[in-house]
Amino acid sequence: MSRRSITSLTALFIAAASTLTVTTLAVTTLAVAAPSISSPKILSADWGLNNANACPTGEKGLDNIPVTFNWFINPATIAVTDFVITRTDGTTVNPTCALQYPPNEPNEIQTVNLIGNFGDPAAVRPQTVTVVGELQGRPPRTSTWQPITPGLTKTIVQIEAGPEISDAWRLKPSMLQGDKNACTVGSTFIRVVWSNGMTGYPGGTEIGEAAVNSYRALFTLPNGKVINVRPLAVADLADHSTTAMDDNMHDLCLPKVPARAILSEVRIGGNFLQDPNGDPNLVQRFKVHAR
Repeated sequence: MSRRSITSLTALFIAAASTLTVTTLAVTTLAVAAPSISSPKILSADWGLNNANACPTGEKGLDNIPVTFNWFINPATIAVTDFVITRTDGTTVNPTCALQYPPNEPNEIQTVNLIGNFGDPAAVRPQTVTVVGELQGRPPRTSTWQPITPGLTKTIVQIEAGPEISDAWRLKPSMLQGDKNACTVGSTFIRVVWSNGMTGYPGGTEIGEAAVNSYRALFTLPNGKVINVRPLAVADLADHSTTAMDDNMHDLCLPKVPARAILSEVRIGGNFLQDPNGDPNLVQRFKVHAR
């Protein structure tokens, strides 16, 4: 299948695809800090539900591995041959399809959902993902696509783990223009990118007030003082027809913060969110590198 064909199928995936089902190995309460965006990185690559995903071309009973970058990825350059999954027995496989869905809005395209036959929890498992093709990308707050040199690789976190924060960065107001799921309150907006599509824990419904109240954004002021800001609301919710289709993005809607305040950390307590496998998050204290 051609690179263009794979890209054109993304829109068709809405009716057929399962949720972004990714899990990360959350074995500590301190998340690893996101790399600087001076160069492209893979921030997370996590095995989702086993045998429970589909491709627009009709294949069903597949696994998925959402791969989240620190850059936006140009949809027109994505093809299944751009990614190689290496299994624990040394065999390799390309995904059956590679889609920017469920995170499919223009300000969300830093995750590529790889869907295919990657392994089995009781046998051979997917171990690493490597970019081998000619992707293009750009830092989120820039406008020019740049080539991504093949060779980026990431160890795949296994299916049993709960969701973890992969990235956090400050949205420009212009990036929210035309976004029907954007914040309707506040004046400072923080994108929180998780390693998984997530809903409220327990039960898998949309997140509620308890999760909103648990979120905190920490900012460092020029004098070194750190302020702790609670969101007025969380946006980018109910952005698909069912919560089972929820993506891996939350937007924190914050009041105005002091001038030159730099986002330095995002926190949320444990057991507020779950991945589609029902695994809850652990406490997240995600350190943010300056962008």
